[in-house]
Amino acid sequence: MKKILVLFTGGTIGSAVHGGIVSVDREKKYLLVDQYKSIYGRGVEFECRQILNVLSENITSKEWQVIADELSGVDFNDYSGVIITHGSDTLAYTSALVGMLFRHSPVPIILTAANLPLTEKGTNGLYNFTCAVKMITDGKYRGVFTVYEDVFLSTRLLPADTCLDKFSVYGGEQFRGISEKMLEKKFSPLLKKPFKLEKRVLKIEGYPDMDYSAYRIPEGVGAVLYEPYHSATASMRENGGAMSFSYLADMCAEKGVPLYVCGVKNTPNRYDTLDKMMKCGIRTVGKISAPAAYIKLLIGINQSEYPLDEFMGMNIYFEEVF
Repeated sequence: MKKILVLFTGGTIGSAVHGGIVSVDREKKYLLVDQYKSIYGRGVEFECRQILNVLSENITSKEWQVIADELSGVDFNDYSGVIITHGSDTLAYTSALVGMLFRHSPVPIILTAANLPLTEKGTNGLYNFTCAVKMITDGKYRGVFTVYEDVFLSTRLLPADTCLDKFSVYGGEQFRGISEKMLEKKFSPLLKKPFKLEKRVLKIEGYPDMDYSAYRIPEGVGAVLYEPYHSATASMRENGGAMSFSYLADMCAEKGVPLYVCGVKNTPNRYDTLDKMMKCGIRTVGKISAPAAYIKLLIGINQSEYPLDEFMGMNIYFEEVF
């Protein structure tokens, strides 16, 4: 079997504890592979590259660009699979990015993380890594997945909860509506031209008693994504002023920045508030998670191969749940 490429980016899985503080540790950057070999021997060959060394909460478009550029330069014919080690905090976002941009990979690309540093009792880092290795050596699937105590479609992963640190999946089931035959499908590359993350997305989540005047659209923002309530609604109080969603819509229109609302279901009837939101000129994204919608919009405003609305309407890599 060909070797497995392991791309290290930092995160808890690449961290150590010093004086009660968890931080990335460059000295032990390949500890994960060393631990695997000490238990399972040398039956699997790894090629290791440290491409980043950050806690994932510090990730920006700059780091995402590094990951995308690194993967773009990989000759997948040289490897049986690729594992990306990552922090858990923004794992859902990076998973969606890799899933959409590298849906065409002929070998598995698997992102994985850990709940605790590898030297700490109770860590699941080696377990998750071992599962990722097993998934690659089995040789059954192509495409992009996330492994964290389970196997997830990369574009459907939701952020972990803050109590139990458990990940969940948009749609309730890891592979809802997806057959093994669909997972075997060969995808074409999403983009043919060089890809650069230059424009940013402003993501806003709705909540009660919200004052939209607290927000502004800074330079460099190419689109706004609004995460509504589960019914795809927001406050549309009559004469609500800055307490009404229409205030945000007007601000976006004045700036000439498209305003997208995610999670809008295709149903025969809709709430009066959503109807009023639609009349404000919003653009909708269907049954897709907020992290995936954010990443999709981020890619969309930074590519030039498709009109933005067409791009946002594409089901790129199973992110839409039917």
